[in-house]
Amino acid sequence: MNKKNLAVIASRLKCVDAVSVEAEKWIDKYSKLGYNVHLVAGKFGEPVELPHFELPEMDYKHPEVRGVKRIVFSAKLDKDGKKAAEILINSLVKRIKGPLKNYLVQKKIHVLSIEDALSSVKNLPLNVALSQIVGELGIPTISRYHYLPWDNPYFSKFDNVPKIMANIPPQLKNVVHITNTVSAKESLAGRKIVSRMIPNIMDLDKLHKMDDYNRDFREALGIREDQLIFLQPTRVKRNKFVERSIKLVAEMNDIMKKDNVLLITGSPVYSRGNYFEEIIKKIKKQGVNVIFVNDRVFLGRHQNPQQKFYSIHDAYVHADVVLYPNTSDAFGNPVIEAVAYRKPVVVNSFPNLKSLLDRGFRFVVMDQKVDAEVISDTYELITDKEKLKETVDHNFRLLEQSYSSNTLDDSLVPILNEFDSQKSFISKVADLIPTSFPKSLWRRSRPSEQKKKSFKAEGANQDMKRKAPDLRNKKGGYKEPVKNAQEKKG
Repeated sequence: MNKKNLAVIASRLKCVDAVSVEAEKWIDKYSKLGYNVHLVAGKFGEPVELPHFELPEMDYKHPEVRGVKRIVFSAKLDKDGKKAAEILINSLVKRIKGPLKNYLVQKKIHVLSIEDALSSVKNLPLNVALSQIVGELGIPTISRYHYLPWDNPYFSKFDNVPKIMANIPPQLKNVVHITNTVSAKESLAGRKIVSRMIPNIMDLDKLHKMDDYNRDFREALGIREDQLIFLQPTRVKRNKFVERSIKLVAEMNDIMKKDNVLLITGSPVYSRGNYFEEIIKKIKKQGVNVIFVNDRVFLGRHQNPQQKFYSIHDAYVHADVVLYPNTSDAFGNPVIEAVAYRKPVVVNSFPNLKSLLDRGFRFVVMDQKVDAEVISDTYELITDKEKLKETVDHNFRLLEQSYSSNTLDDSLVPILNEFDSQKSFISKVADLIPTSFPKSLWRRSRPSEQKKKSFKAEGANQDMKRKAPDLRNKKGGYKEPVKNAQEKKG
């Protein structure tokens, strides 16, 4: 039996953000399960070895996409404004839908795994285009949700495109909805959408260690061995509350009489109010050594003749404490990543934290601010070596039981087995259109007949230079080809 083709689709992949990081774990799992994995995104943060397709309009930071987002969500629109917004959205939908749909058909993709794009409205045209494609092709689809738009007031304040928003995420028979938190599952249930909960996981077999590649990590970033690294593995945006990390490190420096470092791996994000400028002012005022490494730390390692680039995993290896001061409805990937690397964690009280604490994980927990108790608990944990080791080992054992990649098999494999019994358009057409043709099938024919019945053999027979059968119908969908007249009658 031939391997099935599976496409992982997201606005961005191979970047240092929660969606990309989590997608990478599922990409590895799909490959281990025997799928031919294709990657499809608007932007790849680093070189890609797997078969892939990059379409700039799929990136939520594409200038026209950002323009649509601003128009639709930042102010109340009148009748003419709503009409103009719909025209802009539909224009981008067409530019995304055609090339993306063609790629999925040509590559005979049997299964889709969509990361956040069917719930996220940061790229509204991509959301609409994907919903249409999934519905028209009927490809069995796993749709994972990291964020839900109605949890963010920015996306729910104005009701400018009610028809589009009402269909997010789309309720289609061929889509299995996956959430990673109890609160997200309940939120979807409130909209009469049945979902399955699969928490984020860690592949413990792929954890980095101190090695020849990352041994110079501190030296390359100008960090001395006697300085503690407080790692905040997030972007710089308002809901990440970088100011809490700055305050905590300032307090630790004052108590320990040391110049410890706050290391931030994510990039600054544009936002109203110039949040990044506010952070720079706080850094100068409190005298904290903050190093922004978004230009040196990526999802994976790579290098060029001029410079070496490190993985986010290398940052965890060298970190002494991991900080997660966010107020977020997301799962909180950095928390379990820190646990996997046996690092102490200082975390803000966010919705999904309860599910972690209920399992017995031990963290220093702040309640929306860095108070005296948080400062005292952090200092005690990082200076009491015996307590530190007992805490991180305890957390690691719990991680192995509930959040290791081995636990993913129990949830994901049954879904994929269900898909095997489904016959989508792609599944049917894959058996009818071979990727190459024996020479015996080719015969001489009249020029008009050659033009009518020409084919393009994909892959090995590119030299034939013949076109593939046109599967499009007048409505923009696709029709199934038939082998012969007898099949057509049947």
